[in-house]
Amino acid sequence: MDLVSKAYSISDRESVDAARLLLKKEGILAGSSSGCLLAAALKYCREQTQPQRVVTLVCDTGGKYLTKMFNDFWLAAHGFDGRELHGDLRDLIAKRYAEGGVIAIGPDDTLLTAYNRMRSSDISQLPVVDHGRLVGILDESDVLAAVEAGDEAPRFKTLVGAAMTKAVNTLQAHQSVDALPEVFDRDEVALVVDGEEFLGVITRVDLINHLRLSA
Repeated sequence: MDLVSKAYSISDRESVDAARLLLKKEGILAGSSSGCLLAAALKYCREQTQPQRVVTLVCDTGGKYLTKMFNDFWLAAHGFDGRELHGDLRDLIAKRYAEGGVIAIGPDDTLLTAYNRMRSSDISQLPVVDHGRLVGILDESDVLAAVEAGDEAPRFKTLVGAAMTKAVNTLQAHQSVDALPEVFDRDEVALVVDGEEFLGVITRVDLINHLRLSA
């Protein structure tokens, strides 16, 4: 008697989706191997015409995958998020402002708030966004210049809007990937807008991920 009567090919995407579904529906935090087994079991079940008792295994924990397959931004960067593709720069934005993926600052925030946000996130610049519209960018040199020029007391109470760089190079969402090398040659990140709405940023790593997934 054959011990194995049928085998299934399970993609990485199916494995991730099954593991996330298991957590959502049953509260079981399992890893990608368990997701693979569950996806195969579900495929088998859907092929049956009569009710059957089907057993599968949860063979690993998802604890070590919290920053990967259970992280929405990681999924987007690796093409597992099921996002609609447009054939333009929107496809490369792994972290979107509207989804809380971009660390930004408002023009009415203080330089102290901006400095603390930079330090806690280990970044050197912040997009300045006002009601969804990109109005400038603030980097460490802007903060330093404003603090050195200010009086002793109000230095870090200066508003971001008074210290930020207002002339910002942006790319429109409909532009192609070919627009990115020029931005990176200037040692900048690509700030992507759709009309006046700020969508997010594209980094060199995002471009590398895109080229890897397109290969």
